[in-house]
Amino acid sequence: MSSFARAITLFSCLTATAKAFPTNTPVAVRDTPSCPEPNKTARVYANELYNLFPGQPDLASPAVADFHVQYNNQTGLVIQQAAVFSKLPKEATGCYFGWAQDDAYTGVLVAGGDGLLTGRQLAGFPNVTEGVSSAAVKPFDTATPDKAFETEFTSWDREIKGTYHISSPGKISCAEDVYLILEKPQTTNGNVFLKRGQEAGIFLEYRC
Repeated sequence: MSSFARAITLFSCLTATAKAFPTNTPVAVRDTPSCPEPNKTARVYANELYNLFPGQPDLASPAVADFHVQYNNQTGLVIQQAAVFSKLPKEATGCYFGWAQDDAYTGVLVAGGDGLLTGRQLAGFPNVTEGVSSAAVKPFDTATPDKAFETEFTSWDREIKGTYHISSPGKISCAEDVYLILEKPQTTNGNVFLKRGQEAGIFLEYRC
């Protein structure tokens, strides 16, 4: 292959990569969140995720790495998930929920059935020393219906290139520690699994 041909091939690869993740993608923050530059946003990915089983409210589960929410009206299986986002900057404002998926060749996203999920902010969080249960989270689940947000996973597991999705703003109050609960509404069957990766996972986006 000539030098010119190799250059064209390399340019094509770089172009494809840029299209997979838009150039205005906010800075991802996984360790110590900080304020982004003026007029820009930053992301903090969930520090901890806990599976909740309302059918067994006292079952305490340890933290898990991946996102998983499910409802099945035949078996009655309900899996909710509580998410912890820690150490946001005190100046953070305009927080809203989002999620990102990796390329299909490297990441794992499964969206079976109806992938429309709902979420809401928790007023606090229980002690996690021995795991977290549905019953322990319930006293903090006090958000009114108008504070609930939706996020759509349906059919996104068909995508090849990585991308990201954000929910409507105004539903989450920024704080140094933010706690959310996410679930599949018990109207239609659905099963969503998102494996955490380099870019994949659930996050909060904010500005300062």
